[in-house]
Amino acid sequence: MKRASATRRSSSGKRSTTKRAAGARKTAGGRGGARAKTARGAKKTTKKKAAPRKKPSSGSTVATTMRGAVAGAVAAVTKRMPGDTDALALLERDHRKMQALLKQGEDTTEQAVGRRTELLDTITHELTIHEALEEKILYPALKAHPEGKDLALEGYQEHHVADLLLKELHEVAKDDERWGAKFKVLQENLDHHIDEEEGPMFRTARGLFSREELQALGAEMQKMKAQLESARTVR
Repeated sequence: MKRASATRRSSSGKRSTTKRAAGARKTAGGRGGARAKTARGAKKTTKKKAAPRKKPSSGSTVATTMRGAVAGAVAAVTKRMPGDTDALALLERDHRKMQALLKQGEDTTEQAVGRRTELLDTITHELTIHEALEEKILYPALKAHPEGKDLALEGYQEHHVADLLLKELHEVAKDDERWGAKFKVLQENLDHHIDEEEGPMFRTARGLFSREELQALGAEMQKMKAQLESARTVR
């Protein structure tokens, strides 16, 4: 009887020890799981979502357009003055000069090989400088504002198309019947580009930039233009 009682106590003790060990493992496992969850949670919190690109609200766009329209009306009084260094006024003068050159090219015939060659060289030179002024000075300034970013990006692409047409015109013989048709496409493309700039783009620019800021951009353009003209003379 004593041995049986001892055996039961021994078995009971082993079971108790086993339960305590299992409990300890479970507790340890729970703590380990909690730590793992905490670690995973910490990793999740470190991964921040990229902030979406800020888009202009319809209200801010309308306000910018209205300011631009008013500023444009004021600028219309002064932009015809030869000494005006407003960036947009300078670009508009370039536009008028370009349109006059394009009209001359439109009026040429297949027999005017020399005239077409001379005109195409002049147009290429003038357009190259004009694009540089816009792409290096005006467009970056517009891109810094949500209201002007898309307009600037469209401007870059329209320049690219004009450059491709110019390249093809240089490759086609001036007395080829295709030259006149291709020149007409270039003229229409640039007329559309000018309308887009002097409409939505310049109106937005006048709404975004003060008169003083446009004067400063114009001074930069004049300096760059002088440098580009000088480089051409040296060559």
